[in-house]
Amino acid sequence: MTRSQNAEAVIDVPFPPEKLWPILSKTDWLNRAIGLPPVRYNIIARGEGGSSVTAEANFLGLKMRWIEKPFEWLEPGFYSVRREFLSGPLLHARMGMFFEPLGKSGSRIRSFSEITPRNFPGTMLARYILNPKARRDIIAVVNHAVSYLKNEKSVELPKLPIGELNRPTFDSALERLRRATGESPLAERLAGYLVDAPDVELSSIRPFALARLWDEDRWEMLRLMLHSTRAGLLNFSWEVLCPNCRSTNAETVSNLNQLKREAHCDVCQIRYDSEFDKSVELKFFVHPSIRKVSREIFCLGGPGRRAHIKGQILIPSGATRSWSLPKLDEPHRIRSPQVGEVLAVDHQQIPPENPFEIECCTENFKRDATGKISSDCTINIQNSNPYEVQLLLERTEWDGDILTAASVTNWQEFRDIFGKEVISATEQITIGHQVVLFTDLRGSTAMYRGIGDSLAYALVRQHFEVLIDSVRAEHGAVVKTIGDSVMAVFSRVDEALSAVLRMQKALAGKNKKSPDEGTSHYVRNLQDATRNGRLENAVPNLHLKAGLHSGPCLAVNANDRLDYFGTTINLAARLVGCCRGGDLTISDELYLRPETKTFLAQHQLSASQEGVELRGFDPLKVWRIPFDGVSQAQT
Repeated sequence: MTRSQNAEAVIDVPFPPEKLWPILSKTDWLNRAIGLPPVRYNIIARGEGGSSVTAEANFLGLKMRWIEKPFEWLEPGFYSVRREFLSGPLLHARMGMFFEPLGKSGSRIRSFSEITPRNFPGTMLARYILNPKARRDIIAVVNHAVSYLKNEKSVELPKLPIGELNRPTFDSALERLRRATGESPLAERLAGYLVDAPDVELSSIRPFALARLWDEDRWEMLRLMLHSTRAGLLNFSWEVLCPNCRSTNAETVSNLNQLKREAHCDVCQIRYDSEFDKSVELKFFVHPSIRKVSREIFCLGGPGRRAHIKGQILIPSGATRSWSLPKLDEPHRIRSPQVGEVLAVDHQQIPPENPFEIECCTENFKRDATGKISSDCTINIQNSNPYEVQLLLERTEWDGDILTAASVTNWQEFRDIFGKEVISATEQITIGHQVVLFTDLRGSTAMYRGIGDSLAYALVRQHFEVLIDSVRAEHGAVVKTIGDSVMAVFSRVDEALSAVLRMQKALAGKNKKSPDEGTSHYVRNLQDATRNGRLENAVPNLHLKAGLHSGPCLAVNANDRLDYFGTTINLAARLVGCCRGGDLTISDELYLRPETKTFLAQHQLSASQEGVELRGFDPLKVWRIPFDGVSQAQT
């Protein structure tokens, strides 16, 4: 073995580490920008948990094979990776980048590479790899990132491949989009993006992330992308995210009916459920007839692919490491693929003066009795296992940019455009949290008897339009209508409550009399409206009853439509029977949600507690919210 070869590039830039980290930590993009070759990975399960990764690439005509150790990093301070070569002229290599604060708003970026040759040819190869041009390439990449932050460049990193555009097909698809949605600045901006963006951006598009980047409404962006898919500019896929690494593996399907209830992560070596509201994500990519984009991988394990992980370290067998946790502003946890237990990190706790003492065992973490682990502190970690342990500091909340299957299938616009997107008839997919609404009309039986089926049905259809419009406006979806009742679903409690308020306001504006005046009022209004040809404006005395509950349920295929079943659904349906008309009944669990309290205060509404006995349930507590005082002008 010969001596190690080293190279370093240092550059001072006028942006803090927090601004540069999201760009320069994308090691997959960075390796493309500096001209490294694509890499093929083989992932093998470790008996003690997690996986080991073997990689290979062709470089300068040589086939290089190595074991890629997990990256180590602490955002936004540094990242590094070690590669142990299995054959060839090199023995091992280590490379990475440090981000040091400089002054009040600047940074010193230090990129380093260290290569240990196996023999003399390896020494020559290392010198070639670490030549002055490599240093200049890194500096050019950093300068490009700075120009991007100054809005002088449209792409984060340089030299990212841009596939050739099929102009005739693109123009035809864009014209179809314009006919469907009308010409708009957002549509034209998306069209320009599909022409000019590098392949790596167009192979996996998160609509909510793009809306945030462009400062656009996220639902308008999603609407445009759905219509773009219909027009042939985009395609979409359903990707199942691992609950640990939160990345996509082999579980990617083009249609919901291909989705399986259970998935497997090769990296984490775990099996997990496909959860509609958490792990099943809808992503878009440019249609292959418009542009063929490369899907090669240049780096698998860098921090840019694990944005939810704040830090990651490796502890050799028998070793002890000191780990300084950063100050955090949201809940995190410490997890290891080789340890069964997880440790909660309390971001609100005052850090202790002395370090926490932790020992990594097979099933749990042994720790001292100083209380919960806090952020902004130091922990000393001993690995007593006969193998290396990988530790991760990760955010417990999921990324808000993820467009979950529950969010999109709970949106009426999606169901209108892609109504045949349903899961397989043989599968039942878990939804950990779903907000379910059932409605009914007071006095509908008397109305049908008093004015006849045909005219009463016309009134019910008009009331459906009001309800569907209200659901659509709050990003919900109508699952089905049953008689004169509606079942709808939402992903958020506040949006479900707002939808009910919209419904009650709209119907209250059409009711001119008290419901106590009875069915004769329906007849008079309907007769007058019919004689004057104003049936579309005649919705007399429709008094809505609504029940709302949230909780877990199952998504199923019912007659080629996406439907939902479970205790949550049954209770929401039963709650309608607690209403008197012009009101909403909610479960105690939903009433205790902070979004509900905020909604009631914002709209000056009150809720009264009632004890009820509902068929199939133990006696329970519910809350009734009357909308008698709601007016059209109320906001």
